Amino acid sequence: MDVQDQAARNVKNKHSLRNKGKQSTGDRKPAFKTVLDTPYHVNWPGVPPSTSNAILKDLTAFFSDFVKKKELTHPPLSDEQKRALRKERREAKLKDKGSVTLNPEKGKDRENITTPESTLLGINAVTRDIESGQSSKCKVVIACKHDVNPSRLLAHLPIQISTLNTQHKRSVLLIELPKGSEEALAVSIKLKRVAVVGLTENHILAETIRRRLEDESKYTLKAPWQTEEGDPIYIPTQIKTIETTMPKDLRKAKEEKKKTQAAKKERILAYKQTQKLK
Repeated sequence: MDVQDQAARNVKNKHSLRNKGKQSTGDRKPAFKTVLDTPYHVNWPGVPPSTSNAILKDLTAFFSDFVKKKELTHPPLSDEQKRALRKERREAKLKDKGSVTLNPEKGKDRENITTPESTLLGINAVTRDIESGQSSKCKVVIACKHDVNPSRLLAHLPIQISTLNTQHKRSVLLIELPKGSEEALAVSIKLKRVAVVGLTENHILAETIRRRLEDESKYTLKAPWQTEEGDPIYIPTQIKTIETTMPKDLRKAKEEKKKTQAAKKERILAYKQTQKLK
């Protein structure tokens, strides 16, 4: 038992390898590594500032008119009505254990006031529609690429839209708006944020936006590696740079690594000894 207690104390006093990545950032310095990037990459189509600003103006005007018309037919709730609605929701949660059952007319009114007809709002709504494949309704996808942080939240749109266009013979357009567009769209439709807007073919602005584009094929992304037509296309090598960190003193870091490995071996031997004594 004494040997077991000693081994347990040794294990307890040693630093765990799980904390290896939590070292002080003061002992490390920035470093950059170049690695091969995936060749299956689709770039965002560049939009001239005059065109993107005109499209933004069309959208904000459309959303503003939509909100004004809806507020005439569905006036906003007063403070007293909002308090009553919150109370109703709380009571429904307590009664049904999380399932909220509201007045159908109220729910219908709130839904109509936020989403215009033939319009998809938000990253999730547009992504789900694109992923539906042949049943997708989107004809134009407009994204506030420069306002979304981190930008990888929208990185899937070019590849998904190009896959949809190639595999299902569609012609969905992808357009990026200038910086500051997300706030302008959100203010016009009275929402917290609007990062992506999807317009169906029946949308009143779909044809207007298409006419504003000089070369529509530029915004109709295609994945060349997914088509079997014509000769194979050579895809050039893509190289990307990754930002990481490295120890400031490499010799000291190597010595610490050796000590850590030796301590690990010691713990393994101590554990084996305790198993033999059982």
